[in-house]
Amino acid sequence: MDEKEFKKFFGLRIRELRKAKNLTQEQLAELVWLDTQHFCKMENGNHFPSLKNLLKLAEVLEVNVYDLFAYDVSEEEKIVQNIKFNINKLKPKELKLIKHTISTLIDLRNS
Repeated sequence: MDEKEFKKFFGLRIRELRKAKNLTQEQLAELVWLDTQHFCKMENGNHFPSLKNLLKLAEVLEVNVYDLFAYDVSEEEKIVQNIKFNINKLKPKELKLIKHTISTLIDLRNS
């Protein structure tokens, strides 16, 4: 896993833990004493927190620091997470094509 992919999966893990605590990005950023925009970049995989902020994240999310990195997933799950991570970057026409492709694959599997 390269650095870019590591940051992406770290961001997904933070998002997963944040949602499990029913916190918004703004709420968690405030609790960790981070600027919301900085936190958003971190959760989107474009930024990595300092050690101080890692410790604060673990404290606020009530997990061990190790748990912030415990994102061991199958190849299939990595594909799904990658799609989820990038879906908001697609244009409506591209989303429609993906929907059609998935429907076709399901139909083929069920026939």
